[in-house]
Amino acid sequence: MSDTGPNDDRADVLLVLEGTYPFVMGGVSSWVHRIVGQMPDLRFGVVHIAPRVHFYGAEPAYQLPPNVVFLEEIGLVPERSEVAPRRTRRRHRGLLEAIWTDLMRLRAGDETVLEALPRRAARLSAAGLGSEDVLESEQCWDAIVASYQAEAGDQSFLNFYWTWRFAYQPVVELLFYRMPRAGMYHTVSTGYAGMLAAVAAAQWRRPMILTEHGIYTKERRIEVYSANWIRDVDDGGLVIDNTAPYFRQFWNRHFETLSRCCYREADRVFTLYGKNRLSQIADGADPDRCEIIPNGVDVDALTAAAEAAAAAGASERPFTVAFVGRVCPIKDVRTFLAAMRLVARDVPDVVVRVLGPMAEDVHYAEQCQTFARELGLDDNVRFEGPVDVKRELPHVDVLVLTSISEAQPLVVLEAGALGVPVVATDVGSCQELLEGRTPEDQALGIGGLIAPIASPGEIARHVLELWRDTDLRTRMGKSLQQRVRRFYDERDMIATYRGVYGDCLAAVEAV
Repeated sequence: MSDTGPNDDRADVLLVLEGTYPFVMGGVSSWVHRIVGQMPDLRFGVVHIAPRVHFYGAEPAYQLPPNVVFLEEIGLVPERSEVAPRRTRRRHRGLLEAIWTDLMRLRAGDETVLEALPRRAARLSAAGLGSEDVLESEQCWDAIVASYQAEAGDQSFLNFYWTWRFAYQPVVELLFYRMPRAGMYHTVSTGYAGMLAAVAAAQWRRPMILTEHGIYTKERRIEVYSANWIRDVDDGGLVIDNTAPYFRQFWNRHFETLSRCCYREADRVFTLYGKNRLSQIADGADPDRCEIIPNGVDVDALTAAAEAAAAAGASERPFTVAFVGRVCPIKDVRTFLAAMRLVARDVPDVVVRVLGPMAEDVHYAEQCQTFARELGLDDNVRFEGPVDVKRELPHVDVLVLTSISEAQPLVVLEAGALGVPVVATDVGSCQELLEGRTPEDQALGIGGLIAPIASPGEIARHVLELWRDTDLRTRMGKSLQQRVRRFYDERDMIATYRGVYGDCLAAVEAV
């Protein structure tokens, strides 16, 4: 691995992304697409991390703007490669021992090793060794055994071994990826993308910024808590324990380590609202580097769409409720469907539109379709896939968001700009989006109704309240529309990020 490569410094801003743009459609992906498209004078590179290369398809889901100068994809679980002969590994046992010593220091909370780790991987690569050799080495075995004895001696060693391997294989794989040098790095999550961005920033001594929409560690804790692939075993029996058994703690700690790497190296840490900033600080971010930049939407385009729909006149159609988003567990589409079954008891001809990608978790999407049939909603529910929000939401009476985790959902802002009231779960910034954050904001009125997570009865009650009271529905839609136009115009967001990019790139030029 050389110190330079074909993509070095071709990009002013290198976006380091995980499971999102440009292969997966969704709110964060749309946000990235707008950032790139609105800054044609800057050259962007994209490095996308997926479970496997082409896991989300070989072709991007978005048409890349011309200022995206390169796109590379990394698989965290590559096809198994040939392992070097044992004698080759023995010749380089010092390097192998050093890389595992650094990884254990990282696990213990010492992020100062970030700069050394890619250099060690580069030397191993030059010697003909790869990630599989690191994982098959005696030094890896020694690290696993030492950690097991120190912290998990009462657990199944077999479970511990494979948990360790599953956790560290992606980390080691990323260390062997030759990260292109760029003017600066921007990641929109911590986790594996955040770690890779941190490693690149430390290696090349370039600025790096982080923008978290949802807090990565929080979302992973939700997944870990409910995961059926984590087996907690004690004396051969399945442990049923509400106090986070060992292996769930292991995974939480692992993801927290990845996040700390990113927080430590980031020159500036952004998020969308105050509670998220407090979560970042609690997870290890420096308060002095943490700032808030709210989301924004294309107010002009959405306003024009709303005006065009109004000019066309109200068409005769049944009461229509929509869900907009990825059909995946964190969006809790099943709760939405259960709520719509309750709505349909009072409004038999209600039209229920599920608008959004269904490819992220195909099994869950199929479960939702089956669930809708089991609820007797065949005549009501339409799974329509991705749509143009500007075209479709003007023909919706109420938007419903049932997520169990969100940050500052773009779809709520888009609905607001179109004058559509919202019923949302009490997650992320939904309450302040619907009710206002400051006294000036709150004076605009309420733009929707809030319900607890996983509460189909409350969701249905709110939807029916808006169905019964057309004037209330209109007032809430107008209040939310005014709030979005005044406080969430994407032009303000773009201008802020343009300034951040300019500051970072100017600092590089000054060196």
